[in-house]
Amino acid sequence: MNRHLLALTAILWTTVAVAQQDPQFTQFYQDRMSFNPAFAGAERLQYINAFYRDQWSGLDRDPNTALIQYSGKPGFIPGGIGLSFFQDALGQEENTVIKLAYAYHMQPDANGGVLSLGIAGNYLGKTLGNEWIYIDDNDAVIPQSEKSGTTIDADLGVLYRVPGSYYAGISTTRLAATDLKDLNVSSVRHLYLQAGYEQALGDGSLRLRSHLLAKTDLNATTVDIHANVLWNDLLYGGLSIRPGDAIAPVLGFEYGTTKNEKLSKSEQIFRFGYSYDATTSELANYSSGSHEIFVSYMFNFERIPMQSRHSNPRFL
Repeated sequence: MNRHLLALTAILWTTVAVAQQDPQFTQFYQDRMSFNPAFAGAERLQYINAFYRDQWSGLDRDPNTALIQYSGKPGFIPGGIGLSFFQDALGQEENTVIKLAYAYHMQPDANGGVLSLGIAGNYLGKTLGNEWIYIDDNDAVIPQSEKSGTTIDADLGVLYRVPGSYYAGISTTRLAATDLKDLNVSSVRHLYLQAGYEQALGDGSLRLRSHLLAKTDLNATTVDIHANVLWNDLLYGGLSIRPGDAIAPVLGFEYGTTKNEKLSKSEQIFRFGYSYDATTSELANYSSGSHEIFVSYMFNFERIPMQSRHSNPRFL
């Protein structure tokens, strides 16, 4: 077993030394802003999302990822903003990423579609530990002590969407492809294509929602495909496929409330999703799969200004 873990560590280390990878989520359709900043403020409501992913469960020091993000339209500037905090652990490697995104949303066209342009600034902090398993002692390639490094970079994206119907966007992350020289780590630009479509089925109590995410660094390309059916705006179930890697069933629910009062109105939506990745690669011999949890709170609170009325005492 140790030989297999050592081989896996060597493969992951080689990957890290060549390119810093972006996060991967099976429920990527709930986290579109991490890959394309044009999604900042694109939703009708503000939201706070949280993700946790335990990848390749059963392996020693299996990768785990946590993400917290906010997106909304603050009102004091045109367009939307987004803020993401991402923490990732992969064997001897730990990454911390902070993204601040801004998107400008143009006025709807004749079809109700909105074109959005987005930009994001990224901070990356990386730490490499020193608890390695050696084949040869004092191997010059393997760090002998813990090392850390930081860098900044940028993302760009464009998005076209017709709310409640479809969307499509293209983007690039790590635009400057900056390096962490002290760690001998090179960052590589990633390109993304995102698309989705939804429509009502039957009497409207069911809604089919499908999503696509394709990503490449011009050396390797992966594709994520997902479809789910939402019942009565409450429960949904579906399937995600990542060819050559995993097949993942997904379950979740959504619950919304609205209140209209004399001087205020509000809308709140709570979401929860769980996915299980059944590994289809050779790692299935050593791992029981991957688990991922998603929670979200969407909200909007609005005060209704009080209207002053005047009357003429001559017409009481």
